[in-house]
Amino acid sequence: MLEEARQAGRLTQAVAGARALSQLQPENLKARVVLARALFNAGLWQEAWEAYEVRFALMPEHFVKVMRRGPTGPEPIPFWRGGAWPKALLVMGEQGLGDTIQFARFLPMLRDRGVRVHAVLDARVHKLLAPLMEGIDLHASGTSGRVQGVTSWLPLLNLPRALGLLPQEHQGPIPYLSADLERVARWRARIGTHGFRIGIVWQGNPKAPVDRNRSVPLSVFAPIAALPGVRLFALQKGPGEEAQAPFALDRLGQEMDNTADWFLDTAAAITALDLVVTVDTAVLHLAGALGRPALMLTHGRHADWRWQPARDDTIWYPSVRLVRCPDGGADWQAAAARAASLIRSGNLPAAA
Repeated sequence: MLEEARQAGRLTQAVAGARALSQLQPENLKARVVLARALFNAGLWQEAWEAYEVRFALMPEHFVKVMRRGPTGPEPIPFWRGGAWPKALLVMGEQGLGDTIQFARFLPMLRDRGVRVHAVLDARVHKLLAPLMEGIDLHASGTSGRVQGVTSWLPLLNLPRALGLLPQEHQGPIPYLSADLERVARWRARIGTHGFRIGIVWQGNPKAPVDRNRSVPLSVFAPIAALPGVRLFALQKGPGEEAQAPFALDRLGQEMDNTADWFLDTAAAITALDLVVTVDTAVLHLAGALGRPALMLTHGRHADWRWQPARDDTIWYPSVRLVRCPDGGADWQAAAARAASLIRSGNLPAAA
């Protein structure tokens, strides 16, 4: 009932009910999830960030214990929730690569406040994030190790709350990532300069719980492919890459990012393209971080918490516009047709 109220936009009811139920039954994870989503939807972000810590209970495998030597053996390192700036802070990456791209923008804010930042992030995106990492000690996730001098720690997605940021402060400077100029030149030569060049992505990680409400058949992009002068380029990597297209589609996949460092070629290709049209994947966050124009096709009702309801813009990326399926449903063809209309009319977000 509470989730139905949230989905229907009755946010006051959803927040009040989920808040009360969570207080009465702290072990009720469903109520806590509804509360976090409803708070985000209602714009009550400071409380929402606190409620969003329910993810620790939902995905314990993503949240390792951070320990240090104590007088009687290993002891937990304190969890930093804001307040006085720690001298040295360990920030642990979490969840997907899109989350890492989205939230890495906040690491320099810590550095600029005099905090010695040790960031433990997926090694596959270290080179991509290099423009942000001056003065930050970067470590690879997935391997055990020790970091000297750390006095506290927190997960990456806790940074906005710990920094005390208001929603309007979440964006920060855009772009905050950049593509290597030599790679851009190489991909511009590969892609060419004629036509209106659009990169597309249709499939996210199929193992993610949210995937059933975000990935789409490749055929959904047919209304965009039918536009005069449009050329489509596949930015899809991994699952879904083998899908057959019922329209002309230039495959870039095998040539892109075939080393241990991910997204370097994708970033260069996005920079060489006119537009990206994608579902909710890491490529959307990459385009936004680069300040490149992008349309995101999204479910009419089951969009992720970070995309506020009833809006086609985002607090995260000025160059991204959301294109929702109509009537709160999953009519992806209709969403793609609307995206095609925006492209035809030139009513697209500008590069940042």
